[in-house]
Amino acid sequence: MKTVFFASDRVSLPALEEFLRRGAKIKAIVTGPDRPVGRGMKVKSPPPKIFGEKHGVEVLQPERLRKNSALKEKLISLNPDVFVVISYGKIIPPSVFNIPRAGTVNLHFSLLPALRGAAPLRWAILKGMERTGATVFLIDRGLDTGPILAQMGFEIKREENYGEAMERMAQETAPFLWETVKAWVEGKITPKPQEGEPSYAPAIDKAMAALSLEEDAMVLERKIRAFNPDLKPWIPFRGGRLILLRARVLEGQGKPGEILGRKEEGLWVATGKGTLLLQELQVPGKKPVSGASFMNGARLRRGDFLK
Repeated sequence: MKTVFFASDRVSLPALEEFLRRGAKIKAIVTGPDRPVGRGMKVKSPPPKIFGEKHGVEVLQPERLRKNSALKEKLISLNPDVFVVISYGKIIPPSVFNIPRAGTVNLHFSLLPALRGAAPLRWAILKGMERTGATVFLIDRGLDTGPILAQMGFEIKREENYGEAMERMAQETAPFLWETVKAWVEGKITPKPQEGEPSYAPAIDKAMAALSLEEDAMVLERKIRAFNPDLKPWIPFRGGRLILLRARVLEGQGKPGEILGRKEEGLWVATGKGTLLLQELQVPGKKPVSGASFMNGARLRRGDFLK
């Protein structure tokens, strides 16, 4: 099975590994260009490129897909059976997704038509969903609107943040994706149209990571899970930022931001509705610490306010 992957994120790596292990011929990996990253603006390659170079797979890094005749000619020359898309981050035009004889298959991390868009798992966590899923579907001109080849369910564990849940989901869906794509290419699956009322999961704006202890404790807990580890949700503290890495809701009440004490190695603080146990915190540039350790280091006492 001659396959070309479109992927820009480490989420795709378990599937790439699975396809190689099962004997698929990965003809190329299409990924994003190398970009400067972090405070030092050091240029880094996307994880799929590093994977491709390690395994001797050709890597293509176009800035754009539309009106890119050189890329189109290159992809046609590979004579692919199917394209597979996982967390690529760009809209693929018909001039590209119609190239393979079996079309272009996308792995989307929700049970479509629920949570169409760029950030389905983050929004599932934000909405407090206990279960979500993954859908393998055929790309068409719409946003995640194509016919479905297969779906599988997935539990969202309350103790997991987005990164942990996404890594587990990527691992668990890799064999499912392989079996589905193989069956589709072999003509063993009849696509089914999406049914039901769609919902949407747009890209997360980094500004959403700025939190306030005036918010509901349950809403804050979900945001802390949904925005970690990469978006680093934070609250203002002593003229800077205090990054909230882990927290859970507790019973209790007080004025928003009021420190109610220590509990189970965490910093117990009141919010606009309910209270939070801040279990792990980080001052930018320093190592993460427990809520209790932070309380000691910052010389905070019961009755003080986080502000």
